[in-house]
Amino acid sequence: MTKERAAMSSTTPDDDDNFTFDDDVQPPPRLSQPPRPPSSEENAIMADNYGMMDDRPPLRVLFLHLDWGIGGAEQLMLQLAQASVVLGHSIQLWTTKCDPHHCFAPLKPNTGALHPLLHVVGQWIPPTLLIGNGVGRALCSNVRLLYLSYQVSRHIYRHRVHEPPPDVIVLDGLPTPLPFLQYFWAPTASLLFYCHFPDQLLTTAQTAAIINMETNDEQHDKNNNENTSATETRTTTVQPQMQSVRKGLYRQVMDGLENRTLPFADTIVVNSQFTRQTVLNTFSSLQQPPIGNNDSDVDVNGNSADFLPVLYPALDTTALDNATVHQDAQFLSTLPYYDPKQPPPLVSLNRYERKKNIKLLLEAILWIHNNNNNNNHNHNENTVTIPPVVIAGGYDPTNMENIEYRGELQQFVETQLPSSLQSKIWFRHSISDVERTFLLKHALAVVYTPALEHFGIVPVEAMYCETPVIAVNSGGPRETVVPGVTGFLCEPTPAAFGQAILQLLPSTSSKPLYDAKVMGQAARRHVVTRFGQERFYQQWKQYVEMAWQKGRVRQQRQQAARHLIHTLIAVADLVVTLWIMVLAVKLLQRWGVVPPTMFSIKAWHVTLWQPLIQWFSVAVANEQQEQPVAVDEEDL
Repeated sequence: MTKERAAMSSTTPDDDDNFTFDDDVQPPPRLSQPPRPPSSEENAIMADNYGMMDDRPPLRVLFLHLDWGIGGAEQLMLQLAQASVVLGHSIQLWTTKCDPHHCFAPLKPNTGALHPLLHVVGQWIPPTLLIGNGVGRALCSNVRLLYLSYQVSRHIYRHRVHEPPPDVIVLDGLPTPLPFLQYFWAPTASLLFYCHFPDQLLTTAQTAAIINMETNDEQHDKNNNENTSATETRTTTVQPQMQSVRKGLYRQVMDGLENRTLPFADTIVVNSQFTRQTVLNTFSSLQQPPIGNNDSDVDVNGNSADFLPVLYPALDTTALDNATVHQDAQFLSTLPYYDPKQPPPLVSLNRYERKKNIKLLLEAILWIHNNNNNNNHNHNENTVTIPPVVIAGGYDPTNMENIEYRGELQQFVETQLPSSLQSKIWFRHSISDVERTFLLKHALAVVYTPALEHFGIVPVEAMYCETPVIAVNSGGPRETVVPGVTGFLCEPTPAAFGQAILQLLPSTSSKPLYDAKVMGQAARRHVVTRFGQERFYQQWKQYVEMAWQKGRVRQQRQQAARHLIHTLIAVADLVVTLWIMVLAVKLLQRWGVVPPTMFSIKAWHVTLWQPLIQWFSVAVANEQQEQPVAVDEEDL
C-alpha cells in the first residue's frame, strides 16, 4: 500500500516535526473548518467592506494544487486560501507534494496556520518518466492531478455523512481533471480554474524570448570579438526547436488535452491582461460570449465582465510590515553579503530555472564593467562602483534543472567575470521569509529578468518595500511597473539592463540620474492603490460566488438532461423488452410450442381484456350499491 495522506493532527506537536503519511487514516471533521472562524464583529466588518450577505451561508472551498513548493503560483494559491478564510469560507488544501523544508510558512508543520488543513496524496508518483532528465513531465503531471482528484472524490464519498461536499473546487496549473470532476467525481461542486499561463506555452514562449535575447547577445558579442561564445549559446538555445516527430506528437496530445478540458470549468480566472489575451489566442475551444448592451456587462477594458476575469495577486503585507528583526545584529551577522560599508545590493529573487534567465543580470554586470569603468582612461573620473549582487530564490536539491542551472551560473561567474566582480556575487538558496523581506527592503533595486512573465509578484513586493524594479519589457511587469516612476522596463539584453542599473548608481563625479529613494516611495504608493488586499478580497469574493452560481445553473441543466436521458433509456428499455417478447412468441409459435392463435389479438381480448372489463364493471356496481343514501332532515 502506498503512503498517501499527511498527518494533520496539531494536538501532538512532536509528531508534526515532519510530514508523515498513512493509507486510510480518517481525517478529523475539523479539517473542513478554517483555522479561526471570524467572530460576529468581524463578519459585520466584512459585510460592510466586502459585501458579504448574512442570508447566504459560507461556502466550502477546496483547493487542488500539484506541488506546493516555493514559487509565484504557490504563493498566489495560498493567498486565495487565506482570502477565503477571511471571507468566512471553510477550506481544504490538497496536493501531491509538500516538502516541509521547501514550502511557505503557512504550510509548515507546528507553526503553519494552514498546515492542519493540508492533505498530501500521491507522493509515490514520479514527476518524470526518467528521473533526472525531465522526460514526460507533462504526462506525469496530468497523471498526478488525475490521481489527486480521484482521491478527493473518495474522500468526499467516504465522509459524506459527517462532512458536506465542497461547494467550489479551485484548480490551477492543468485543467485535465475538470471533466472527471464535473461528471463523475464531484458533480455537485462548482469548478473554478485559475490560469497562471497556458501550460503548453511554458516552454515555447519562453524559448522564443530567450532565442531573441540570445540573438541580440550574439550581435553584441560580435562587436566585442567574442563570436565563439555567442555561437555556442545561440546553438544551445535554438536546439529545443528541433523536436523529433515523436516528441511533436506527444506535445500535440498534451496540448489538445489542455485545450479540450479547459472549457469544463464554470469560471476561468487569469492573473493579468497579458495572460488573458494569451489564453484567448491559444485555446480555440474558448468562445467569448457576446457583450450585452448593458454597461454592467462590460468591464473597464471593454471585455465581458464574467468571461476570463483578471485577478491580480495581492501582497501579504503583514510579513513585510512587521519585519523588525532586520535591525537585529545577530541576524545581520548571519548574512555573508551584508556589509554596512558597501552600497545596497542588486537583488534577484527567482527560482533557479532557465526560463527565469538569471544569467542576464550577471551579463549586465559584466557589460557595466566593460563599457563604463574599463573604457575610461582616467579611472578616477566618472567611474561607478558596482554594488554587491545577491541572487536568491527557490532551490530544490531534488530538481535536476535547479542543480544544473545553478552550476551554469557558477561556471559563468568563474569563467567570464573578473576576480574583482566574482567576490561581489552571492548565491542564496531557499532563503527564509525574514531574509527575503530584508533583501526586498534593503536592495538598491530588484532586477527581474524573466521574459514574458505571466504576472510576477516579486516586482510588486519590491515596490511595496519602496525598492525600484528593473524588469523585462514584456508580460506581467508591463502592467505593474511604471517606467521612469517606479522602475525601468528594458529589452532583455545586457546593454539595456546595464544602462538601467547605471541610472541608479552614483559615479565619482556625479549623482545618479534617478534617486532610488524617491522612486521607491512612488512605487509603494502605486502598489497600495492598485494591488492592495482590500481589492483582492472583494474580487475574490465576487469570482468565487460567480463560479458557485454558474455551477448551480450548470448542475440544474445537467440534472434535467440526466432526467431526460433516464426517461429515454426507460422508453428504449420498454421497446426492446416488448420486441424481445414478440420475437420469443413468434419463435414459440414457429416451433409449435404454443398454438398460433394463443397470442393473437382476439386471444388477448378474450383472455385478458374482456374479463378485466367485466371485473371492473362489477366492482363499480357493487360500490354504488354499498354507498348510503343521503336523507334530508326536512323529509323527516
